[in-house]
Amino acid sequence: MPSRRFLERLLLLIGLACLGTVAYAYFDARLTEKEESRRLDEAIEAQRHKGAAETDSFASFEKAPPKLEEGALVGRIEIPRVGVSSIVLEGVDARTLRRGVGHIPGTDLPFQKGNVGLAGHRDSFFRALKDISKNDTITLTTPEGTFSYQVEWTRIVTPKDTEVLADEEQPALTLVTCYPFYYVGSAPKRFIVRAVRIAEETESM
Repeated sequence: MPSRRFLERLLLLIGLACLGTVAYAYFDARLTEKEESRRLDEAIEAQRHKGAAETDSFASFEKAPPKLEEGALVGRIEIPRVGVSSIVLEGVDARTLRRGVGHIPGTDLPFQKGNVGLAGHRDSFFRALKDISKNDTITLTTPEGTFSYQVEWTRIVTPKDTEVLADEEQPALTLVTCYPFYYVGSAPKRFIVRAVRIAEETESM
């Protein structure tokens, strides 16, 4: 049988490995946030210099949405009342969601007219959604403009209830995270926040 000293060392090594994994994930997310925030600011400034004529060309995306690569910068989401502020990246794979909020492929982008789907982890970027309320304001800042939404409702659904991502009659935003928020292990349900656009986008000019 292994000696007590051996077991103690083994447990210590396992603990250090776990701490290292958590530390890596934390600093990777923070570095990504800093770098992508800088890129977002630069993109917004560059878009302003292009002028309104080029910005208007984004209307064509309604028929041919741009194809973004996994992890590409989309913008920033902010929900001031509950303290959410995070970079939004394209895609929902494990690496992307570790670094920020993910834009769900197949849903519209903020400057389009449909339903924008965003997903985030309940134990990190979207933990504060547990405190969100009707009429809270959500802002999406992108190189193409700033878009404001107002929360209409929240709902708890199963992972199969994908109809919440369907297009609405007006531009909408749907936030998705796992539920319950403090569930240990793989959470069985999804917490949904639906918001609608409350003003015309402020385009970068």
